[in-house]
Amino acid sequence: MANVDFSQYYYFPCIQCSEAEQIGYSRLSDEDKDAVLPIVELSQVKYETSFEEAVTAVSGMIGKRPFILDLCKDRAPPAFVSKTNPDHTKIAKLQAAQDGYNKALTSLLSPLDGFTNWRALAQKFPTAIPVIQFTEPETQGKSILRQASLLSKAGFEQMAIRITQETSESIYPIIGQIIAVLESASQLLIITDCGQGRQRIAERAEFAKTAVARVVEEIEPAQAPHLSAVCLCDSYTNPPDGTPKLYESFSWELWSQAGEKFPFLFGDYGSHYRMKKTNTYMPGDWRAQVVYPIDEKWLVYRHPNAQDAQGWIDGSNAVLNDPNCDKKNACWGSKLVNQAAGGDIDGVSSARFWHGAKINMHIHRQIRYAQEVMGGGGED
Repeated sequence: MANVDFSQYYYFPCIQCSEAEQIGYSRLSDEDKDAVLPIVELSQVKYETSFEEAVTAVSGMIGKRPFILDLCKDRAPPAFVSKTNPDHTKIAKLQAAQDGYNKALTSLLSPLDGFTNWRALAQKFPTAIPVIQFTEPETQGKSILRQASLLSKAGFEQMAIRITQETSESIYPIIGQIIAVLESASQLLIITDCGQGRQRIAERAEFAKTAVARVVEEIEPAQAPHLSAVCLCDSYTNPPDGTPKLYESFSWELWSQAGEKFPFLFGDYGSHYRMKKTNTYMPGDWRAQVVYPIDEKWLVYRHPNAQDAQGWIDGSNAVLNDPNCDKKNACWGSKLVNQAAGGDIDGVSSARFWHGAKINMHIHRQIRYAQEVMGGGGED
């Protein structure tokens, strides 16, 4: 099982199993993959795919590297039913896939016998650091503690637990009890997930500060110096339309405010916008978007024409020729942009590759910027 020093990592990108995120992470160099400890959430790959395909995807992405294994709790949305000429056979097939995925998710979140199904799944990943699961800590306290105890007995020397602004206050005494039975608080990583958005920065930072302070209240004073926590947040949502525009990130500002009283580690969602879907409807129109990540900004071009693959070429030229583009991203994503700027988009004229390129460049860039911010040097 994995055994790492959390404090030795500068950056914890949190990624799910969408095709774009798989592309973005998988095409990182070995050097970049070794430099991060990713938080990987098992999630639906595409609407028609099963939960098992997410498990396979994660195994393929991670290989033998250590990572933090989590579970996206978002249920697969119901199949979209068109008001005009609905294909009921296709709809029924899609709904069956959605139902199957949700059945698997419900099973993994069952607190029965210390979340036995989740523990069994975690053991399929020998290099995983599992996130302790719960949905209602006010009623699941004993099951959560049993989960942590049995994960430890199964050989998982390290675990993580994720707290959001919606998490009940009753989780903090439970975290204190978990740490009390571990040899050291360093074995449990606290993930304070401040969510995705561009507003309420101070409020979300205050949540992270308060969450860690509550954990500290629940543990022995001698354990407090060994506690590690990640401030997880992201501010990539809907960038502006038009010719290249700078789209500011507020993630590091939130991290800075949160770190006024505790030395948080840094994590984000890899600049991938996680939209909540009410059904499986997919709009037919799309517009090419090319994004070049910088340290605390993104240089964004969005093509004016719908369904026009020329947008990848025009956008790549536009961002590379913009005076704000420093051309410091030496990775697969930047090679794709340079290739498109030369007029070659053969095999990559689908949006998933361009979202993947943005994620790939963003993670590559944040590895180096996090080292710089946290005093680890940094590279050009």
